[in-house]
Amino acid sequence: MATMLFELDVEMEDGEKYILVADQRDVARWEVQPFGWPVSQIEARAGMLFFRYLAWSASVRQQKTKEPYETWSDRCIEVMPVDDEESTTPDDAADPGPTVP
Repeated sequence: MATMLFELDVEMEDGEKYILVADQRDVARWEVQPFGWPVSQIEARAGMLFFRYLAWSASVRQQKTKEPYETWSDRCIEVMPVDDEESTTPDDAADPGPTVP
């Protein structure tokens, strides 16, 4: 099963650091923005704005912020994809397992 998970390392100007996982919900939110584009173009177009927006969207969903994107982005120093070696996401995170009978 293919999955769309982006593990992101976030650092805010107040020193707060956290790792979160953006998923298809965050990508869909990106795609409908005036500045967004279809994720099928990720190889050619992914840049810092893409990862920052995903991190903000996931931060809102995971209740790490209630700020609008512009405010959060002004306070955000850096968002970087987590390297596979640093990942805390289990290898089987995209597989929810069998359904309950």
